This record gives sequence, structure tokens and C-alpha cells, in this order.
Amino acid sequence: MFVVDDPMLALIARFVVDFDRLDVTNQEFLQKQAESIKDYVSQYPEEQKTEKALEWIEAYAKQYRADWQQSVINERITQRRCPDCPLIGHGSNSHCEIHDRWVELLKNYMDKEINSRKYVEETLELLTQHKDDLKIRKISGA
Repeated sequence: MFVVDDPMLALIARFVVDFDRLDVTNQEFLQKQAESIKDYVSQYPEEQKTEKALEWIEAYAKQYRADWQQSVINERITQRRCPDCPLIGHGSNSHCEIHDRWVELLKNYMDKEINSRKYVEETLELLTQHKDDLKIRKISGA
């Protein structure tokens, strides 16, 4: 089961990603992490590998997990498109300007360039700026 440790990112993902269909397992994560550890310890003599592996886990495991979670969420969320988006034509695989700006905000949040409060404020501002346009296009069927 895929779990996101960051509370804000978990909340965002719950609204955007169908976790039941998310084909990411802890086994996949553990395999990739084990490969990273093997790569790291390969530069050391055999007698030091166990000690170096433990050092890697102590120093990098928590950040590695956070980075992995972010990459999975980023990959799944940024590729999605709102199926009823009134700003782009039906059958289009592109994203509207709101989605593009939202993805930019999300990346800024995940890269720790903005905090969760700033992310929420700017996302709400983005929706407020486009509220009338969304209403007009939805009503007119454009």
C-alpha cells in the first residue's frame, strides 16, 4: 500500500489520485532503495560494505523515502487531466492554464520552495482568478 508521509501532499493526492488503482507497492520502493544502497557500497571494500550500508540507511533513508513518494505523486498528478475541464476541448490530452499553473505550485511545494500555507493561498488565488472564466465557459458550453 502506498502511503504519503507529508500531510499536505497526502491530502492533495487523495483528491487527485485514485489510490486503489495506484500500482505502486512498497516492494517497488524497497527494491529501488536496495539498488541505491548497493550502488553506494560498491565503492567500498567487502569488509566495509555492511557498515557503509548501515551508514547510508541512517543518513539517507528518510529523505530517500520522501523523495520517492514525491516522485510517484508528481508523476501521477501532473499527468492527469480533469475530464470535464471547460477550458480545453473534449478529446484533448493537453492541460489548461489553470492545471499548468497548479502543477507549478505543486512542484514548488514539493521542492520546498513554498510552504503548505503559501501553496494553499496561491492555489485558492489561482482558482479565484479564473472563477468567472470557468463559470462562463461551463454555462456557454464552450
